[in-house]
Amino acid sequence: MLEKKTTSESKFAAPRLYRLFLKSLAAVLCLIFLVLLSGPWLLYAYGLSNITGRPEHAKIAVLSPEDKALIWKELKEQGAMQVEVLTPYEIYSLLLDRSDPAGLRLAWYVARNYNYDHLQDRRMVNWNISGEALTVWLTRHWSADELLAKALEIRQSKAKP
Repeated sequence: MLEKKTTSESKFAAPRLYRLFLKSLAAVLCLIFLVLLSGPWLLYAYGLSNITGRPEHAKIAVLSPEDKALIWKELKEQGAMQVEVLTPYEIYSLLLDRSDPAGLRLAWYVARNYNYDHLQDRRMVNWNISGEALTVWLTRHWSADELLAKALEIRQSKAKP
């Protein structure tokens, strides 16, 4: 037969379950926080690992202000000719309704053209992750003038037959 629990046993069962629930909830919340914190950096590292090498700087030494303005306008950049340094966390800004950071389109233009010939795995998901990763890398390692010079070099190479 089943024995009936004494009142002292049932009195302690609920607090134990409650503590177990709280510990489990805390563990799940910590895991979610860890994924949100480290996930973009892991995707950034993965994206860069899919790219062979890094873009070389342009061979153009000095750009005229007219060339800079032309490239800036062509890429539909807004504001002053500067590049805002990005982090992998910028992926979260896609969830918000905010304008593109300065120089994002310029960096993406250079990254896209480089990735066209240097991706190891060309599946669409990897194309997007690697493109985002190289765009972030370029904003962190190249200046606006270097990106503008490379964009002009790319544009000139496409114009030649």
